[in-house]
Amino acid sequence: MKGARGFTLVELLVVLAIFGLLLGLVGPLAVDRLDKARAQEEWLVLERTVTGLAFRAFAEGKPVSLQGEGAELRWNIGDEQRVLPFEQLFFEPAQQLRINRNGIATPASLALRQAGRERRLELNGWLEESS
Repeated sequence: MKGARGFTLVELLVVLAIFGLLLGLVGPLAVDRLDKARAQEEWLVLERTVTGLAFRAFAEGKPVSLQGEGAELRWNIGDEQRVLPFEQLFFEPAQQLRINRNGIATPASLALRQAGRERRLELNGWLEESS
C-alpha cells in the first residue's frame, strides 16, 4: 500500500513527552484541590454534627458532652457514645465541650487545625440570629 501513512516513532515520542509534561504540571494542582475539597467536606460534617447535637440536646432535653482529641470527635448523650473520625481536621489541644439541655454549648467555640492552619468553629450562632 503506497498511500497508507502512519505515525513515526519520533512523532509518538514527542506527543507522549508533551502529554507527560502537561500531566506533571496539572497533576499536583489537581491533587491539592482534591485535598482542599476533602478538608472542606470534613469541616462541613463537623459543623453539621455539632449543630445537630445541639438541636438534639434541646429536643430531647438531655445534655451532650463532646471531646475533641487528635483526629476524633467523641460525644455522649445519656448512655449513647459515638465517635466521628477525621483525616484533615485535628483538635489541638484536646478539648471538652458541653451542650446543655437548652442546646447552648460551653465553651462557645472549638479550636482546630485544618491543613496546617488554625480554624475556630463558633457555636451558639443561632442565639445571635434570633435576637
